[in-house]
Amino acid sequence: MSQKQYPVLYATKTKGTFFKHCSINPTLYFEMIKDEERAKTDADYNLYMDAMVDECYDALIHKFITSQPLKVTNDKIPFLIFKSNVDMRVVKMFCQAILDEVYESTGTDHQAKYMELKTLFMQMDKEPSPFKAGKVGEKLTQSSIFQDQLQILEGSHKKIDSGIITPFKEYILLKQENTQNKSDSNEDIVEW
Repeated sequence: MSQKQYPVLYATKTKGTFFKHCSINPTLYFEMIKDEERAKTDADYNLYMDAMVDECYDALIHKFITSQPLKVTNDKIPFLIFKSNVDMRVVKMFCQAILDEVYESTGTDHQAKYMELKTLFMQMDKEPSPFKAGKVGEKLTQSSIFQDQLQILEGSHKKIDSGIITPFKEYILLKQENTQNKSDSNEDIVEW
């Protein structure tokens, strides 16, 4: 009788997290797809979309705090793992709300690469537990499952502002303010 194998997400340490070594957890991958034409001509849009990668994961972590989400990066690709009490349908609806909000903010309708599945969470320098040894599959980022399970997620194509992420105009204002603060701090220093 063969056991079902799970793709693996690795961490340098599991200590300090709410997840045990060799635990099987619901996992999410979410990456907004930039509008390539706009990215070529609008540097601010390009920077904004790069900043939204982290902000989307932060928003998901804060929204689903009761499921104790943990951001795990393997091969520079971020994933979120959750405790088993998470409702992945609600997570998917929240991701669609993020897409709607980016549409409201930028005026460009976006899509996202989206995947939800169960993964095995392991510490790199530890052997799998005897009961889970048969369930250890390939590293998720290097497995065919990563490409096969990936789907394109679309929003509702409605401009809805839910206050989930930083609006594009506010991002531009913050960027200008930071630039001005840096130039103000470069004044000549006079020593007495």
